[in-house]
Amino acid sequence: MSSPNIEKTITSRQAFIFKELTSPHFNPQWHFHPEFQISYIIKGKGTRFIGDHVQTFKEGDLVLTSPNLPHLWRSDEAYFHKDSTLKTQAMVIYFDQELMSPTLLGREEFYALRKLVENAGRGMEFYGDTPTRVHRLMQKIPSKKGFGRIIKLLEILEVMAASEAYNLLSSPGYNTAFKTDDAEKMHLVYDYVMKHFTTKIELQEVAAILNMTTTSFCRYFKPRANKTFTRFVNEIRIGHARKLLLEDNFNISEISYECGFNTLSNFNRQFKSVVKMSPHEYQKLFLNIKTGIS
Repeated sequence: MSSPNIEKTITSRQAFIFKELTSPHFNPQWHFHPEFQISYIIKGKGTRFIGDHVQTFKEGDLVLTSPNLPHLWRSDEAYFHKDSTLKTQAMVIYFDQELMSPTLLGREEFYALRKLVENAGRGMEFYGDTPTRVHRLMQKIPSKKGFGRIIKLLEILEVMAASEAYNLLSSPGYNTAFKTDDAEKMHLVYDYVMKHFTTKIELQEVAAILNMTTTSFCRYFKPRANKTFTRFVNEIRIGHARKLLLEDNFNISEISYECGFNTLSNFNRQFKSVVKMSPHEYQKLFLNIKTGIS
């Protein structure tokens, strides 16, 4: 990964921009920028980082992030293989935070939009029929010009503001006041962990990437990630395990070792700590949903 920085996505003459992205993999840089962002994943799988939140993503993923909230959609390693024929595809809207002025949001008619903007500070993942409805509206943007594009953006925001089918992602106490230097260092750590989480990760090796001692690294990492390094690695491993559990190609013991855990008991303990249920309960829950059993 190259060094991340504060991305400039739109010019001062634009209210928002719409992009249709198609590439072998999504941008692997952990970054932030001064605009709101609406992202809809059409094709692709991997791990999503929003602030201090880590979760797998797949087709149909719809997320709203606020200005300067660090984020990354990291494609699975298979997308980076030299001979890979996999492709990713997404639709993204960046819109200026000046559109959401306090004067506008203070009006009674904009109460729902104000709540949406407030919640976007933690990142919002939408589910149910909201992603499909937003995707349909996004598809109409390229055919619109001028004020017609603004109207379509407002329609999208209206759907999202009215939706009750969402999860808040990063924790309330997450600090978004990141410096570019911090982002670069954290980015190097994320990259290393994503490439090595299926094997044993030595703290000394990770600390060496930032030219730090293990003690200095732990002191540096925790306030910026809002969690310990061990917890961070476990969340990535558990996220991968959740995906494998739903694919039903491996038994729980195999998944444990596939995700970098040395013992099944430790895997079960860490899984329950993150997901609040055992791997077996998690797999059974989604199997019941899939088969329509209540």
